[in-house]
Amino acid sequence: MLGLSGFALLVFSLVKRKHNPKSVEEIIESKKSPKKSKVEKREKELIVTEIFDYNGVKILHEKGIYTVNDRGIVAQHSSWDSLPKRYQRMILELDQRSQGQKGEDYFLEMLNGFYYISEPNGKKKRYDSIEDIPPRIRKNVGL
Repeated sequence: MLGLSGFALLVFSLVKRKHNPKSVEEIIESKKSPKKSKVEKREKELIVTEIFDYNGVKILHEKGIYTVNDRGIVAQHSSWDSLPKRYQRMILELDQRSQGQKGEDYFLEMLNGFYYISEPNGKKKRYDSIEDIPPRIRKNVGL
């Protein structure tokens, strides 16, 4: 009796190992679509998101849809053409700045009581007070 039950367990374990269960959806998908390379799969999964911030107006661009947050009012636009001209100009100006086509842009940061000015050439200069910043640069920064 013990031998028979041992034989039955052996048979069941072998049958269980041979059976590789796949869901019906996996079988159907594997038959429908040919094998794709890993690079094509990565490119398909890649989603590019652009975020623009223009004086507090935030514009998010993802999959051709523009989401605009203007002073707490959120609006969604389905394409570039449906985006109001005001926001189109903001995006174009930020694109030109990022490509270095704009004139002299200075940016001001204040960290730990020091003033840091980012110059158009990418260098940062540290100043102890606002009065130490040259007047020409203060005017460009808006001080």
